[in-house]
Amino acid sequence: MKAGYFMAVIKIIPSKGRIKNIINYVLNKEKTDSRIISGKKCSRQDAVSEMNATKELYKKTNGISYHHIIQSFKPGETDPEKAHRIGKELAEKEFKDHEVLIVTHIDKGHIHNHLVVNSVSFKDGRKLVSNRETLREIKRESNRICQRENLSIIKEPYSRRSYSMAEYKLAEKGIPIWKEQLRMAKEHSGNLVEMKEYLKKNFNIDMKVQNKNLSFLHPEKKKYCRGKKLGYAYTKEEIIRFFEKGPEHNMVNPGLPYKDTNFKMPKVKSVGLARIGPGIESITNKISGDIKKEKIRVDRKKERLSRSREKQAAGSRERER
Repeated sequence: MKAGYFMAVIKIIPSKGRIKNIINYVLNKEKTDSRIISGKKCSRQDAVSEMNATKELYKKTNGISYHHIIQSFKPGETDPEKAHRIGKELAEKEFKDHEVLIVTHIDKGHIHNHLVVNSVSFKDGRKLVSNRETLREIKRESNRICQRENLSIIKEPYSRRSYSMAEYKLAEKGIPIWKEQLRMAKEHSGNLVEMKEYLKKNFNIDMKVQNKNLSFLHPEKKKYCRGKKLGYAYTKEEIIRFFEKGPEHNMVNPGLPYKDTNFKMPKVKSVGLARIGPGIESITNKISGDIKKEKIRVDRKKERLSRSREKQAAGSRERER
């Protein structure tokens, strides 16, 4: 093991969500393929119905529905088949009496396993306990296997390119991870105007440019979501900084093939501030319009509040008579 390096990173997410949603997510054909999908005490094709049948058998259909384990590896250090074998071994050692679906994802720069563990034991109906001690035990076993296989990974592997826990929570609820679409739009644009047009054309996502913020409206949502709620990378300040620096300074783990760790990104001419110029006037007009709308909204709210108070006062006077 190299100094300063850690074993494969482990995350565990207990969830009350529907097993169907998380399994649909991990089985996404754009993220994996049939060679690296396995079921422990359940079939790959019917994992959802089999896990639910176990819950119904022991009348434990409420509370925590499953535990979602994510096991990540250092980019370029392993291949999908080996990573999958490690995931299967971890499932066999740590969840002997529980059904587990093991799926290896290869769509990002780092290979990672998803283990969806049924919360209810098929053997005796006991529920799986998830706490700090069980997490430490899972990590210890994962470390042991990886050390045997001479594998390691940095403590925070390519964190700017890996999904956050919040994003996995969205996936578990059946909500698409649409930050990936925002990320793609940013990298295919040279300024805010181009990014707004790209999002609308390719994903039907509306982007609202305000004085200090950017807000996004996904077609499946009813309300805009401010960029800062999605993470620092989606704030107005950070996205403008991204465009000013140019794409060659912003690429972090650009999805390197796992077998070609010496791959180098071609040099790209910096877009700089010059590309932002054509959109400045449009952005300024948009901000001005948003400010006017906000002022109108506040004035109307004050007017409604004033009328309500007058009505209450009139009612009080009437009762006094």
